[in-house]
Amino acid sequence: MNIKSLLIGSAAALAAVSGAKAADAIVAAEPEPLEYVRVCDAFGAGFFYIPGTETCLKFGGYVRFQTNFQRGDGTTAGTSNGGTSDWDAFTRAQFEVDTRTDTELGALRGFIGFRGNADNGSSASSSVFV
Repeated sequence: MNIKSLLIGSAAALAAVSGAKAADAIVAAEPEPLEYVRVCDAFGAGFFYIPGTETCLKFGGYVRFQTNFQRGDGTTAGTSNGGTSDWDAFTRAQFEVDTRTDTELGALRGFIGFRGNADNGSSASSSVFV
């Protein structure tokens, strides 16, 4: 009877130990959140880091649209006055890219801007400035 009790006790202890291990929750490490866009405060507002580098980048620009109405010859609006229009429209768009990084000799800056003008009274023009 003692051997039977010993075997049953051993089986119960083994089942308890096995059950305790199975009841433990598997704790998985949480992945670190990725920062796709890091803000670069070193050079002012609007800059962000290019991923994988220490170079800061900023995009900027504007679009301007202007219309003028001029009735210089005393005619009413909508009448023909020699093939010219009473309305004049002007559009300008500008796009800028500014990059900056710190080096051993100081700040290094790269800048390029694109500007385009369109006027219904003249031909369209564009320019690039650095």
